[in-house]
Parts: sequence; structure tokens; C-alpha cells
Amino acid sequence: MSKRYSEQVTTVSIVLLVLLALFIGGCAFGTTRVNVTHEPLDRIENKKEGNILVKQFVDKRTDTQHIGNKRNGFGMVLGHIGAEEGVKLEVLLTNYFAEALKEAGYNAVIQETQSASVPSQVKFDVIVDGEIVEFWLDLYMAVWHKVGVKVKALDPINQNALWEKDIRGDEKNVLWVGATSEYEKVIRQALTKALNQAAKEFSSDEFYKVIKK
Repeated sequence: MSKRYSEQVTTVSIVLLVLLALFIGGCAFGTTRVNVTHEPLDRIENKKEGNILVKQFVDKRTDTQHIGNKRNGFGMVLGHIGAEEGVKLEVLLTNYFAEALKEAGYNAVIQETQSASVPSQVKFDVIVDGEIVEFWLDLYMAVWHKVGVKVKALDPINQNALWEKDIRGDEKNVLWVGATSEYEKVIRQALTKALNQAAKEFSSDEFYKVIKK
């Protein structure tokens, strides 16, 4: 192998490595906005009945501005994942957990804000509220997402806790190119698991007996 040819190979290799580094790291800068949604929930056959007021959930996470990290090929955090512009995670999950209550058979009415007055024309059996303690995506060779929400049923008169559960959901997928669709897929799958668990808990005899005392 001639010296000139060797130098050419070295130059090409360096260029390829630089391009690869830019490809691996460049896509990780900034915040990628994703659509946070879920798949159709499992059908609940054993429907319950009752009126439930759903208070706006509270986001108790440390970083409430983002829902995940983006990393380069070396594992360094260079950017974040966020919900779509104008979308608040606490509002989104309040709506989704209300859907889980409805799937369990209940008439679920969402209180628009924490300070909004309670509708007087409906007698509610319980008030359901929640704290978002985990909702985070991370990646390194694979992409995973974890959901954690503490849900409580409160007495509508004195606000005492009558029932509470930790609702969890997680999913892990192979990471191919770091495309937005890969982030959205793993979030959707983890969130669906959590909502299906919530619907089952809401349709349980344990929950129903508490709200009908």
C-alpha cells in the first residue's frame, strides 16, 4: 500500500467519523416535540356506575418542562423530549384518566381548574385526583418510557382520602434512528399500560365499595 493511498484512506475515514458523529449527536440537540397519546383501552366488561368528579392532576416531577432526554451515541444528554406546544401534561393525563373512569362505567366530570367551583347540579360519590410522579423517556441503544401516577379517591364533603393506588406503566423498545415516531410509540405503549391498569382498578369491587359507602 502506497503512502499516498494510505493517506487518502485515513482522510476518508476521518471524514466518515466526523459525519457519523454529527449524525449521532446532531439530532439530539434542542427539544423534540411529540404527540402524547394512547392506544384504545381494553374493554371493561364488569361496568360500575356512579358520579365522579375528577380534579385536575398535579405534576410533581422535578422537571415539569420536559418528558424525556435525548442522548448522542456516547450517552451524553444533548437535548430533551417535550409535549407539543401549548399542551400541559397534567391536563392531558387528567383527561386520559377520566377516560379510564368512563371505560369502567362511571360518569366522570372534569373540574376545569383546581380552583373552579364544583358543579352543583350533580351529586358526586367521590372526587378523584392524581399526582404525576413519573413520566419520563430516556434512551441509550434502546428507548424506554416510564409512567407513575398516584391516584386518590376523596370524600366529597371532608376531602378525606378513601382509596389510593400507584398506577404504573413502562415500555422499552429497540432504538433504530432516534426518530420522533420511535419516541411517540414507546410513550403511547407505556401510557396505555398505565391507563388499562387504572381502568381495572376503577372497575374493581374494592374501589366500588369505597365510593358507595
